[in-house]
Amino acid sequence: MSDTAPAAAALNHWNRLIQLAAASGSYADCLRLYAGSLLAAGLRGDASTFPSLAKSCAALRLPGLGRAVHARAFLAGAAVSRDAFVRASLVDMYAKCGRLPDARRLFDETPRPSRTLVAWNCMVSAYGRSSQVEEAVVVFNSMRHAGVRPSGSTLVGLLSGFADSMSARSIGVCLYGYSVKSGLDADLLVSNSVLTMLVRGNQLDAARSLFDRVENKSVVTWSAMASGYLQAKDCVKVFDLFRVMRETEQSMDSVVLVNLTAAATLFGNQLMAKGVHALVIKGGFQCQDELAASLVNLYARCGDSLAVKEVFDSVHCKNVVLWTSMLNGYVECGCPDKALETFDAMLCAKVQPNKVTLLAVLSACTNLGSPNLGQKVEEHVIAMGLQSDLQVSTGLVDMYCKCGSIQHARKIFDSVSNRDLAIWSAMINGYACNGEGGEAVVLFSEMQNRGVRPDAIVFTHVLTACNHSGLVDDGLNCFHSMTVEYGIKPSIEHYMCMMDLLCKAGHLSSAMKLFKELPVQLRNQFLAPLISAHRAHGVDSSIEFVSEELLNLDSQDSGHCVLISNMLSCSGEWNKARNYRRLISKQGLVKKPGCSCIELGV
Repeated sequence: MSDTAPAAAALNHWNRLIQLAAASGSYADCLRLYAGSLLAAGLRGDASTFPSLAKSCAALRLPGLGRAVHARAFLAGAAVSRDAFVRASLVDMYAKCGRLPDARRLFDETPRPSRTLVAWNCMVSAYGRSSQVEEAVVVFNSMRHAGVRPSGSTLVGLLSGFADSMSARSIGVCLYGYSVKSGLDADLLVSNSVLTMLVRGNQLDAARSLFDRVENKSVVTWSAMASGYLQAKDCVKVFDLFRVMRETEQSMDSVVLVNLTAAATLFGNQLMAKGVHALVIKGGFQCQDELAASLVNLYARCGDSLAVKEVFDSVHCKNVVLWTSMLNGYVECGCPDKALETFDAMLCAKVQPNKVTLLAVLSACTNLGSPNLGQKVEEHVIAMGLQSDLQVSTGLVDMYCKCGSIQHARKIFDSVSNRDLAIWSAMINGYACNGEGGEAVVLFSEMQNRGVRPDAIVFTHVLTACNHSGLVDDGLNCFHSMTVEYGIKPSIEHYMCMMDLLCKAGHLSSAMKLFKELPVQLRNQFLAPLISAHRAHGVDSSIEFVSEELLNLDSQDSGHCVLISNMLSCSGEWNKARNYRRLISKQGLVKKPGCSCIELGV
């Protein structure tokens, strides 16, 4: 008795320290206390020891060490290894460390009477987090059949999986119905989980209805609803929601302010940007990397490069996200040279760039038209092992094409085996921009033969290529394929390419046919080039129709009237030309004077 009493007291002492360390988030200290103190004192631990150790391994994502803790619990004796709370904590540890098979095995080995609500919740949440919704539902139903009443935490764990699974959201709505029936909907965590699921499923009306019914809203509730409106790009409603939130005197956190900053970014208004920035400073969040990055994006959208720099400099410990936002900010503000200077400073600060960083630097090189600088970035790509990344390869192809290094771009393109639509589009556009229309058409044909379905953007690139190279037949075939074979409705860009191609080639009858097929609301933008083409090719047979059509569509455009008057004068129709000139004076139309500017070197 006298020998065991000191040992029990020592074990209780170390257990308290281990539990305190885990509860305060000092997980490494918790594990050190166990290995360096408790075990060193010749103690094995008991049922109060191992839950804290399992929690620490889960938080640090150390499955190997967690397995060792599991083994130590087994060696501590049957009373410990069979303890329901110890088993539940080990199940949770394996699940959070991504070892779902181990978690399920231990759960299944636990006798049914020993499966506590905590253990069931751990298993449901594990499947929910990994989006294995069918397995999560199976465990949930087994739990109910075993006579264990689900809690709010059970439903939160389930709904976390449904929020990210499009096909399972209908089941999620049914679960919400169950929560209402069982009275668990009063749990704010459950309401917030359902709200998040509805928001991610773009069911904003249902989400708002639920939001309005929640009485004691937390900051998470407000943030979830705001993110839904932001996702729908309805920034007015984001600001309305924020106004109501302030009226209720609800405290704000950084997530709310990030949503607000993102909404202000959509507006791109300088005054609004200053107001949001003031709120960030008032809340004391200005030094947080995520908010600083959001403010950099906001000021960049407003074109305020000085404010971008001020926000960036106000943060002392900058992470890669903030550096990347700064790079993108300078690119968006039209300062690619400063973006590259920032990249050099980032490397000097020993901050490792990521894929997004390199894509931003490639955009800067593209804007500068500097393939030499682009080659240096490509060296970083190779050093980081990203040369096989499709997004990075597409960025390199686009950069080299727009810098005129079409052969280098094609070399990178050919080295990519799993090409997606984006990289095909970039290469086709490269040929179009460099006047190699024939190569663009050949590559487009190859893309179709490979089973890649073109979209409207690719067709714009191909038609641009045909236009630049005067490939009328290929252009007509492409336009026909787009509308008939692929069922893509032509946009104004497609019509512009075709009209320009036909007019420049002198195919005015085809151009007139295309013009008559145009939607009425688009015709005004095509009449002027059509008249110019008639004038350039000396064809005046349809000038009457074209001129009358132009005036019917937009008689307020003085430029159009001048164009018609000149055309009629060239064809000898002096009286009609004089009438159009009088129309300009009669309706008080004023021709806007042109202007140009030059940059003087100092």
